[in-house]
Formats: sequence, C-alpha cells, structure tokens
Amino acid sequence: MKANKKTLMAVKNYLKNEGGYDLDEVINDIVSETNMLKAKEMGDNTLSLDECSINWGDDEVCVLEDFINDYTNKFIDKICNVLDSFVGEDIDWYLEEE
Repeated sequence: MKANKKTLMAVKNYLKNEGGYDLDEVINDIVSETNMLKAKEMGDNTLSLDECSINWGDDEVCVLEDFINDYTNKFIDKICNVLDSFVGEDIDWYLEEE
C-alpha cells in the first residue's frame, strides 16, 4: 500500500499551521503532566516555564520557555520531514504485526 499524499500533507499542514490546536496549550499541558516543575514550598502549584532557566555554573544559558519553544518547533519540523519522506512510499512494512 502506498502512503496517501493528501493525508500526509494534511497532517503536515495541521502540525505546521496549528490548525485546530493551540501549541502553547499543548506545551503547558505536557509540562503539567510531567509534574517536574514543582518546588516543595509551592504545594500543588507548577512553576511557569518563563520562571525557570537553564544554568551552567553561575551563567544562565536560557529561559526554559525559550528552549522548549525552539525545541518544539524544530521537533515539529523534523516530524514534517518524516511525513514528506513517506509520500508515495510503500508502507506495508510499517503495518506488519510482529
């Protein structure tokens, strides 16, 4: 079976253009689900991404929010490249059950 170009391009456009979803909301949901940005003194409250930074020794490398936003955009670009590579390809191998 060949990969359907229209479907793949629709998924790519959906991811790239944030059609039907809010990327910032998705990122915030994932951050909340990780349950990692908490301090004991804060109880159940989660730190905001712009309140956290990545440090190396005494130097601030970047604000966590900037890193996550840049990383996420690059990750989406890579996923879109994978989708492009599937266009017209035989995908039966990926559908085989082990």
